[in-house]
Amino acid sequence: MNNAIIIGTGKIGIDLYIKLKRNNIFNKIFIFNTNKLSEGAKYCKKNKFLYYNTGVNGVKKNIKSSNIIFDCTSANSNIVITKKLKNLLKNKFYINLTPSTFGKYVVPYFNQQIIPNKVNLITCGGQTSIPIISLFKKILKENLVYSELVSSISSKSAGIATRNNINEYIINTENAIKQLTKIKNTKVIINLNPSIPPVNMMNSLFFELKKSIKPEKYIYLKNELKKINSKIKFYIPDYNATLFRGFDEKVLRVTVRVIGQGDYLPTYAGNLDIITSSAVHLAKQINQNYFHGKIKKKINY
Repeated sequence: MNNAIIIGTGKIGIDLYIKLKRNNIFNKIFIFNTNKLSEGAKYCKKNKFLYYNTGVNGVKKNIKSSNIIFDCTSANSNIVITKKLKNLLKNKFYINLTPSTFGKYVVPYFNQQIIPNKVNLITCGGQTSIPIISLFKKILKENLVYSELVSSISSKSAGIATRNNINEYIINTENAIKQLTKIKNTKVIINLNPSIPPVNMMNSLFFELKKSIKPEKYIYLKNELKKINSKIKFYIPDYNATLFRGFDEKVLRVTVRVIGQGDYLPTYAGNLDIITSSAVHLAKQINQNYFHGKIKKKINY
């Protein structure tokens, strides 16, 4: 059976359930937590999700018929859950949507043909910025000496797990940027904006150069960035990255704005859409490459 399991009924878990259901990827989607009185649990029951409050024990009973498990809990919970499920994950894909370090870093934008069975989707900041940083590093080479990511999200879109995992968010995003883009000097900052009305999610990327670039290279970067926009819009529809010159000739700035699809939270919560849309896109890749393709690729452990 081509089923899936979601662990966690917070903002990310519920948004992911809605997106997976709409995309008709799986026969059944089970969603688990341990608190039947939580707001997420109430929403699941009200909307007739295949919801159970039996936690990891419930996951164990349904894991045999499920190809993919999505962890939408928290960094600390992820550590506990993966230890309990360790012996049951053979021939399964475990997609980690928490900012813990469990799993290999994957950015679906790059369309990997061989996908590890334990996936770390990093963070919303990582998913939006790594394709851009990778591009700039490839084009600018040693002229690029430093990158900085400032993520600004509405405080109303940040759930309990997000607030409790700020340090993990920063560490995991920085590690992924260094590993996947080969840039050694990078910094990540996250701001929770309490303004009313809530602001749309925005990432700002700053690039420090050894020397200023010529106008033709700036135009080339701008055109290549448009290609990234087009490719990411395929699975994050309202993704828009724009290049600007910085406050001096040796600084470039890119702003990334994502308007959410409004599946569970209002459209200002683009940060939620980034990570859940990435998970859906990856699930499609996995199904195509491993379960429905003409050639079934071996799962990469």
